[in-house]
Amino acid sequence: MNILEIFSFSFEALKERRVRATLTTLMVIMGASLIVALNGTGNGFTNFINSQFSTLGANVLIVSPRGDIHVDKALAEEISRINGVEEVLLFIQQTSSITSKGETQTSIVVGVDQSKLPLLFPTISFQSGTFVSETDNVGIILGNELARSSSGEEPFATLGQTVKVVYQKYVNQQPVVFQRSFIVRGVLNYVGSGIVPIDQMAFISTSAAKSLFDKENFDGLYVITEDPNLDKPVMDRIRDLYGNNLIIISPQVISDMIHQVSSGVYLFIRIVAMVSLLVASVGIITTLQTSVMERIKEIGLLKALGFTNKLVLAIFLCEATIIGILGGGIGVFLGMSLSYMMSWILGRSLHIGTSSSAGELFTIQIIPVFDSWNIISTWILCVALSMISGFYPSWRASRLDPVEALRHE
Repeated sequence: MNILEIFSFSFEALKERRVRATLTTLMVIMGASLIVALNGTGNGFTNFINSQFSTLGANVLIVSPRGDIHVDKALAEEISRINGVEEVLLFIQQTSSITSKGETQTSIVVGVDQSKLPLLFPTISFQSGTFVSETDNVGIILGNELARSSSGEEPFATLGQTVKVVYQKYVNQQPVVFQRSFIVRGVLNYVGSGIVPIDQMAFISTSAAKSLFDKENFDGLYVITEDPNLDKPVMDRIRDLYGNNLIIISPQVISDMIHQVSSGVYLFIRIVAMVSLLVASVGIITTLQTSVMERIKEIGLLKALGFTNKLVLAIFLCEATIIGILGGGIGVFLGMSLSYMMSWILGRSLHIGTSSSAGELFTIQIIPVFDSWNIISTWILCVALSMISGFYPSWRASRLDPVEALRHE
């Protein structure tokens, strides 16, 4: 018999015991699909987290006040003297309405020294125009998506055009509207989604922001360290000096924490997947062992017809191999589909805030990423485990004495 005939013979034997074979194959499918789905979702989630924090420099700390402390130039100067601090940028930000050509969009307007923006956002560049200087009280730059019209036709605003920024706050429980016209000095290139939604933001000078939003102090400051490895020492030093009066956010630290937590969760579920494969292995042993017991007379007949021990071993081992091939193959494709479902559910259940002032949330979109080697190795693992599990029952079948087997009732 050639290899194709052996596989055909083994497949027919499995079809005769289809219920038992199907249940065993389902256990292999479950383990393989979980491994592939988790790896795809995990890789996609990792890429998403990296993309979210890639807009901000890895050496940037975001500091905001808590309690009675005021963020002003004196505080910025004190923090700038901490060892490891390269630059400190004060900022004001507020959710506002921007009107242009009869169309209104909501945006986060940030007042900051724009000459230092490349230190905060290394990936930003201009589609047209340039940064607004600190002495310019009427200039504004727009994020790429903000500059595009929501209707998708003509641009919302272009270089040199006048736009109106409108902000409302309550004074003595009465709404007070602040508004000012600005000239578009620049439009940024598209950056992409991130924890800081640059494409939907607008930037003005700090002096213009203080005047427009009627604020004496700043909303917070960006602390830029000399090296990402200095983020934690600088954070610790700021906490030593100001205690709980300042909230410090490090995108790099948050990213690392998320990776650690998600890695632990995925490791646990991978263990569950491996246990499922081990259970499937036990199922294969049981299935083949039962098959051997039921087919003792058939084995004796095969040997009487001239089948060698190796050929009988190959026939039963092929049954286990077929279970691994089918279970692993179906499990891989099912796992890829399951990964998209898991990513969609994860994206719908998790939200990320665009800023503390904006109070806005957006649903995250996670796209599974599949490693070809991981998929192949998962399939090979299923086949290998099936063959290993099926070896002992197959070996027992091959060692049966044909005379005794033919006498078996």
